Amino acid sequence: MFAVVESGSKQYKVEAGQTIQVDRLLGDENAEVQLEKVLLISADGGVTVGTPIITGAAVRATIVSHDKGEKLYIFKYKSKKRYRRKTGFRSSLTTLKIEEIVPGN
Repeated sequence: MFAVVESGSKQYKVEAGQTIQVDRLLGDENAEVQLEKVLLISADGGVTVGTPIITGAAVRATIVSHDKGEKLYIFKYKSKKRYRRKTGFRSSLTTLKIEEIVPGN
């Protein structure tokens, strides 16, 4: 059984027991979170597709940790003008452990 959920304007294919990283969510470590924007559920050979979401469906997950992502470097440059700017960016991430997929109506 798997589901496709939306979190932070991104879609993730999840299964029970899987660990995923999503954009930062509010909550402490070991807190339980419900992802309620379930777009698709596949179970027992049947597929349920939402329009756009499945009402009543949810994915229960536990917050494992809050981390920072890999560093990205942004470099601006203009030739022959002695203009150079280098900055970096690290996204804030939350690691989730998927506990259960609750099917909807």
